Amino acid sequence: MTRRLLCSLAIALTLPCALQSQTDNTAAISGYAKSAFNGGPLASVMISVAGTTKFAVTDSTGAFRLSGLPAGTQLVRISYLGRDTEEYEFELRRGKTKRLAIILDVEAVNLDPVVVTVRHRDGWRDLAGFYERRKFYGGFGNFYTREDIVRLRARSVGDILRRMGIHTRCLDNVGCVPSRWVRGNLCAVSVAVDGMAFFPNEYETVLIDDVQGIEAYRGDNLVPPGWRPMTMTFDRDHRTQFCGSVAIWTR
Repeated sequence: MTRRLLCSLAIALTLPCALQSQTDNTAAISGYAKSAFNGGPLASVMISVAGTTKFAVTDSTGAFRLSGLPAGTQLVRISYLGRDTEEYEFELRRGKTKRLAIILDVEAVNLDPVVVTVRHRDGWRDLAGFYERRKFYGGFGNFYTREDIVRLRARSVGDILRRMGIHTRCLDNVGCVPSRWVRGNLCAVSVAVDGMAFFPNEYETVLIDDVQGIEAYRGDNLVPPGWRPMTMTFDRDHRTQFCGSVAIWTR
């Protein structure tokens, strides 16, 4: 309702604004900053562009917008609590806004952020996408943030997986793999670390102190659209079966 009201009030200015936007040769950056600990918004994060005097600071919701930037390849700097990160290179287009997601490990001595271009949450295979999927698919999967892992005092990735009924089992025909029971059949579960397929019997080598998030989906219909990882599956008759997946995200 508010959006409609604002649009109706702006009708008289539509043409001048359109003409101005057609001649605007500048670019913009917008997005948000979140904590890698629990996915919460981070205020007072400074975003600046090298070679310009332009900068923006995130508000209480973690959002920011930086406009009037020169088009072309630009270096973006992130600063928080007086600590700078490395520069990140992005291509800015005239009249367009580049949307960024910034995930900061605020407990680290040196900031080691994830800075990515915002895309559709289902195709966003990184830590930033983890927090987006937790928001939209929380009822269809299991999500453990760094905060959850600390609270549960988990000593290994296996501690978290076992809470979801996933155990490493060794069978003669397939070897040792993480698996769960599905409709009376034992079924292997695929595991990926930072978006890369991982040897199924070696996920325990990932240090729990490095893990920032774990997400797991069960079954064919309880995964985000388009999320179809390769998986080795089996049952008593050695038939193929889709058993969901686990994605582990590290700092």
